[in-house]
Amino acid sequence: MKLRTCLLTIVALAAVTGIASVSWAQMQIGTVDLQRVRTESPEFKKALARIDEMVSTFEKQRDGQKSELDKLAADLQDTESRGFKGTADRLRAEIQEKSQSFQQFMQETFGQDGIIEKNSAEGLKPMYEKLAEAAKSVAKTKGLDLILDLEQVNPLFASERLDVTDSVLAEMAKRN
Repeated sequence: MKLRTCLLTIVALAAVTGIASVSWAQMQIGTVDLQRVRTESPEFKKALARIDEMVSTFEKQRDGQKSELDKLAADLQDTESRGFKGTADRLRAEIQEKSQSFQQFMQETFGQDGIIEKNSAEGLKPMYEKLAEAAKSVAKTKGLDLILDLEQVNPLFASERLDVTDSVLAEMAKRN
């Protein structure tokens, strides 16, 4: 399905950008292994390390809140077994309040459109812009009409001759 969507996108781009005059046989295509770019580009590695650090900080907060809830639940069970109704009621109210706070924290931090997702997108945006500019430069230098991100296209086969990842990485390094 991805390949079909990609091909339809190529046809649409060709029509819009004027590549339509180039036949499929004449079209020069390159590919980029985005996974390699992420692991070999020092800038990507730094950005991803910052994201990992942010996630780790939030995970520690999550684990701390979860541990606190678990302790309160154990205290409640112990208090109920001893028959201390007033203390048990207070603990139930505290557990309910902290559970709601925990759920809100989880949604705002780890949920869709949460802090982690937003900050990750912001942190990686300059890298992807630089990648796009480097790919554009490589395409111009090598006479390519199109460079595909293999991670998004997921082709059944792509010749190694099409791979311009090394050139894109080199171009990105020049832009530091």
